[in-house]
Amino acid sequence: MQITEDMKMVDVVQHDIQLLAVIQRFEIPLGFKERTVADVCEANDVNTAFFLQIANSFHDKSFLNWEKFKAFPVEWIITYLRNAHRCYVDYRIPQIEKQIESFEKQVDKNEQNVKLLLGFFRKYIKEFNTHIEQEENNVFPYILELNDLVNSKSRNGKTKGKRTSIKEYHEEHNNIEESLFDLKNILLKYLPPPVNNCLYNNLIFDIFRLERDLLDHAEIEENVLYPLVKEMEEVLLSNSKGN
Repeated sequence: MQITEDMKMVDVVQHDIQLLAVIQRFEIPLGFKERTVADVCEANDVNTAFFLQIANSFHDKSFLNWEKFKAFPVEWIITYLRNAHRCYVDYRIPQIEKQIESFEKQVDKNEQNVKLLLGFFRKYIKEFNTHIEQEENNVFPYILELNDLVNSKSRNGKTKGKRTSIKEYHEEHNNIEESLFDLKNILLKYLPPPVNNCLYNNLIFDIFRLERDLLDHAEIEENVLYPLVKEMEEVLLSNSKGN
């Protein structure tokens, strides 16, 4: 099903509850009433066409086409990705860590697998935060600077940042989703039965949900942001050769 501007926003969420994450990253509050997608976007100063492109790409991967995103400023894409980062770092990952700590209290203190789980996840948090910091401090500023150069009258400038090509970052882009897959295996295969089975199931569910969310996030970067940046780099390179 394609999401359109005349659909009621509440119907969109009821059709795909995962889209709540997208709505949150546009900083749109709940309380849609009977308003349409267009009405809700307008009320929250969100570009309706951009919201629909992101929401449909999240809902149906066939919409994830970087050519369609060329109609929108790259700053909008980066703002969306930055809002996702805040959600992960400030809420989603700390929430899972707290669940693991609660689970730890329910089992024998000598249970090595629980200690292994906690150690593994804390290592994952460190790697994930490093990845986010790299994007926030190096990659995104580089892209925004590149975008300014492309849109300026003089297109033969050079970026001030350390990076000279998005390819350098792309090659370093660790597949952090693999670590979550390993974490799920530890949970499903090796942990002892918990006292509170609901807590255990909620933990697994939240890790699965985070994994899917991160995969969607990575696809926006891989299939939208990187091709856009590569094209900007090619424009600047072509202009510099012509001068």
